[in-house]
Amino acid sequence: MNENNILATIGHLHRRGNKFIERELKRHNLHGIAPSHGDILYQLFAREDITMNQLSCSIDKDKSTITVLVDKLVRLEYVKREQDQMDGRIFRLSLTPKGRELQPIFEEISGTLLAAVYEEFAPEEKEQLVTLLAKIKL
Repeated sequence: MNENNILATIGHLHRRGNKFIERELKRHNLHGIAPSHGDILYQLFAREDITMNQLSCSIDKDKSTITVLVDKLVRLEYVKREQDQMDGRIFRLSLTPKGRELQPIFEEISGTLLAAVYEEFAPEEKEQLVTLLAKIKL
Protein backbone atom coordinates (compact mmCIF):
# COMPACT_ATOMS: atom_id res chain seq x y z
CA MET A 1 0.00 0.00 0.00
CA ASN A 2 1.25 3.44 -0.85
CA GLU A 3 1.37 5.47 2.35
CA ASN A 4 0.92 8.69 0.35
CA ASN A 5 -2.65 7.69 -0.50
CA ILE A 6 -3.95 7.91 3.07
CA LEU A 7 -6.28 10.88 2.47
CA ALA A 8 -7.60 9.35 -0.76
CA THR A 9 -8.25 6.10 1.11
CA ILE A 10 -10.06 7.92 3.93
CA GLY A 11 -12.12 9.87 1.38
CA HIS A 12 -13.02 6.65 -0.44
CA LEU A 13 -14.12 5.02 2.83
CA HIS A 14 -16.20 8.09 3.67
CA ARG A 15 -18.01 7.95 0.31
CA ARG A 16 -18.65 4.22 0.65
CA GLY A 17 -19.97 4.74 4.17
CA ASN A 18 -22.33 7.46 2.95
CA LYS A 19 -23.62 5.20 0.15
CA PHE A 20 -24.24 2.46 2.71
CA ILE A 21 -26.19 4.89 4.91
CA GLU A 22 -28.20 6.15 1.94
CA ARG A 23 -29.20 2.57 1.05
CA GLU A 24 -30.22 1.87 4.63
CA LEU A 25 -32.25 5.08 4.90
CA LYS A 26 -34.04 4.15 1.68
CA ARG A 27 -34.66 0.63 2.98
CA HIS A 28 -36.35 2.18 6.03
CA ASN A 29 -38.43 4.47 3.77
CA LEU A 30 -36.75 7.59 5.16
CA HIS A 31 -36.80 10.04 2.28
CA GLY A 32 -35.27 13.49 2.46
CA ILE A 33 -32.73 12.60 5.14
CA ALA A 34 -29.10 12.46 4.03
CA PRO A 35 -26.03 11.10 5.82
CA SER A 36 -25.05 14.72 6.51
CA HIS A 37 -28.09 15.00 8.82
CA GLY A 38 -26.74 12.18 10.98
CA ASP A 39 -24.40 14.29 13.11
CA ILE A 40 -27.20 16.72 13.93
CA LEU A 41 -29.66 13.99 14.81
CA TYR A 42 -27.12 12.17 17.00
CA GLN A 43 -26.50 15.35 18.97
CA LEU A 44 -30.24 15.76 19.45
CA PHE A 45 -30.67 12.11 20.45
CA ALA A 46 -28.09 12.72 23.19
CA ARG A 47 -29.44 16.07 24.44
CA GLU A 48 -32.88 17.41 25.18
CA ASP A 49 -32.14 20.61 23.28
CA ILE A 50 -29.15 22.41 21.85
CA THR A 51 -28.42 25.85 20.46
CA MET A 52 -27.32 26.33 16.87
CA ASN A 53 -23.93 27.55 18.13
CA GLN A 54 -23.45 24.51 20.40
CA LEU A 55 -24.39 22.26 17.50
CA SER A 56 -21.96 23.98 15.15
CA CYS A 57 -19.13 23.56 17.65
CA SER A 58 -19.94 19.96 18.56
CA ILE A 59 -20.01 18.67 14.98
CA ASP A 60 -17.35 21.04 13.61
CA LYS A 61 -19.41 22.48 10.76
CA ASP A 62 -19.94 26.15 10.04
CA LYS A 63 -23.20 27.83 10.97
CA SER A 64 -24.37 28.34 7.38
CA THR A 65 -24.04 24.61 6.66
CA ILE A 66 -25.83 23.76 9.91
CA THR A 67 -28.64 26.19 9.05
CA VAL A 68 -29.32 24.53 5.69
CA LEU A 69 -29.32 21.04 7.23
CA VAL A 70 -31.50 22.06 10.17
CA ASP A 71 -33.97 23.89 7.90
CA LYS A 72 -34.54 20.65 6.02
CA LEU A 73 -35.06 18.66 9.23
CA VAL A 74 -37.55 21.32 10.39
CA ARG A 75 -39.45 21.11 7.07
CA LEU A 76 -39.56 17.31 7.41
CA GLU A 77 -40.94 17.81 10.96
CA TYR A 78 -38.12 15.89 12.67
CA VAL A 79 -36.72 18.94 14.46
CA LYS A 80 -38.29 21.93 16.16
CA ARG A 81 -36.52 25.32 16.28
CA GLU A 82 -37.56 27.87 18.90
CA GLN A 83 -36.21 31.23 19.99
CA ASP A 84 -34.59 31.23 23.40
CA GLN A 85 -36.87 32.86 25.97
CA MET A 86 -34.00 34.77 27.60
CA ASP A 87 -32.12 35.82 24.46
CA GLY A 88 -34.03 36.25 21.21
CA ARG A 89 -30.83 35.99 19.16
CA ILE A 90 -30.42 32.36 20.18
CA PHE A 91 -32.35 29.48 18.62
CA ARG A 92 -32.80 26.18 20.41
CA LEU A 93 -33.27 22.91 18.59
CA SER A 94 -35.07 19.84 19.83
CA LEU A 95 -36.52 16.68 18.36
CA THR A 96 -40.20 16.39 17.59
CA PRO A 97 -41.94 13.10 18.47
CA LYS A 98 -41.47 12.13 14.80
CA GLY A 99 -37.76 12.91 15.13
CA ARG A 100 -37.45 10.85 18.31
CA GLU A 101 -38.82 7.85 16.37
CA LEU A 102 -35.69 7.96 14.20
CA GLN A 103 -33.35 7.06 17.07
CA PRO A 104 -33.74 3.26 17.01
CA ILE A 105 -33.49 3.27 13.21
CA PHE A 106 -30.29 5.33 13.28
CA GLU A 107 -28.84 3.12 16.01
CA GLU A 108 -29.58 0.03 13.91
CA ILE A 109 -28.00 1.58 10.79
CA SER A 110 -24.96 2.68 12.79
CA GLY A 111 -24.56 -0.77 14.33
CA THR A 112 -24.83 -2.47 10.94
CA LEU A 113 -22.31 -0.07 9.41
CA LEU A 114 -19.80 -0.53 12.22
CA ALA A 115 -20.17 -4.32 12.04
CA ALA A 116 -19.37 -4.15 8.32
CA VAL A 117 -16.41 -1.80 8.86
CA TYR A 118 -14.83 -3.96 11.55
CA GLU A 119 -15.78 -7.36 10.13
CA GLU A 120 -12.17 -8.37 9.40
CA PHE A 121 -10.65 -6.78 12.52
CA ALA A 122 -9.59 -8.41 15.76
CA PRO A 123 -10.57 -6.38 18.87
CA GLU A 124 -7.00 -5.16 19.42
CA GLU A 125 -6.75 -4.11 15.77
CA LYS A 126 -9.89 -1.97 16.12
CA GLU A 127 -8.40 -0.22 19.13
CA GLN A 128 -5.10 0.29 17.33
CA LEU A 129 -6.82 1.69 14.24
CA VAL A 130 -8.76 4.25 16.27
CA THR A 131 -5.62 5.24 18.15
CA LEU A 132 -3.64 5.70 14.94
CA LEU A 133 -6.37 7.69 13.19
CA ALA A 134 -6.68 9.98 16.23
CA LYS A 135 -3.03 10.93 15.73
CA ILE A 136 -3.77 12.54 12.37
CA LYS A 137 -3.61 16.32 12.75
CA LEU A 138 -4.90 18.57 10.00
